[in-house]
Amino acid sequence: MKFLSGPTGTTWYSQAAAFSGISSNKLDINVDAMTGSAISNVIQIENGKAPLGLTFASYLPAMSTGKVVATVGKTEYFKEPLKKARVLCYTTTAAYVLLVDAKSPYKKISDLKGKKITYVTYPSGFTARYVPEQMLEAHGVTYDGIKKAGGKVDMVSKYQEACDLLAKGLADVVSYTMATNAQSAALSELESQKKFRILALDPKPTEAVLKEIPLLLVTVKKGLHASITEDTKVLSDITVWMVSADVPDETVTVILDGLVKNMDAMAQVGNIEFKGMTAKELSRLYGKGKQPPMHPAALKYYKAKGAIK
Repeated sequence: MKFLSGPTGTTWYSQAAAFSGISSNKLDINVDAMTGSAISNVIQIENGKAPLGLTFASYLPAMSTGKVVATVGKTEYFKEPLKKARVLCYTTTAAYVLLVDAKSPYKKISDLKGKKITYVTYPSGFTARYVPEQMLEAHGVTYDGIKKAGGKVDMVSKYQEACDLLAKGLADVVSYTMATNAQSAALSELESQKKFRILALDPKPTEAVLKEIPLLLVTVKKGLHASITEDTKVLSDITVWMVSADVPDETVTVILDGLVKNMDAMAQVGNIEFKGMTAKELSRLYGKGKQPPMHPAALKYYKAKGAIK
């Protein structure tokens, strides 16, 4: 079976590759880890082109209700509610942050309102555009508002490019997604040229975002990078393994049982966050907010394990 993940070199590809090894060696299932993206993976599952793929929890409400999250050409993604894609489990996290120069006058996101800034984001379809866009709007900052204040919104296709623009002083604020438990190569490179700061979240706007999108409020610990001089609250997304409704119940059960029993291997090869994960962690977002249904075999598995009542 095809397992759609992210670009090669990313933690998404690593976890798909780790599970591929476990599947072939211990589960008697041939799984091919393949590249993809959070939106295209789900579309492939929906169209019957692949049975398994990764996405982000932030897209789940749009998938379930039918809301356009990205437009490429004439194609509007998730315009209609999904019919075949089902939730299998919830795994690792990725935090969304807005970065500024450490010497910037801006301390929190609401400070950007009405200011003449250059904001760097990504093309439609990037999660690092979608969620930070919601964060900005909740704090009263819109693309139109930035432009009316005399600023501009630039787009790049790689996170490294965004960091380079901040390092060179060609951007005031950049959108970025990062792990909360390991250093980022792009941020380390940025830091070798210029110290950065993560803009602080304002409580009420953050609550508004959390009501609309199933995210977690987590802490980036002081010292993860030298520029992070104090514990910082950030919004974090959760990777979701999606599976086609056509995948047989017994196969879903084998996948989940194999995953739970081989967390050490997943942590070693895929992502250290898998260390110690149980059925309870894998089902932790079930029933929270609007999202596509969980595969019935997955729901049965979690109930049998006592993870879901």
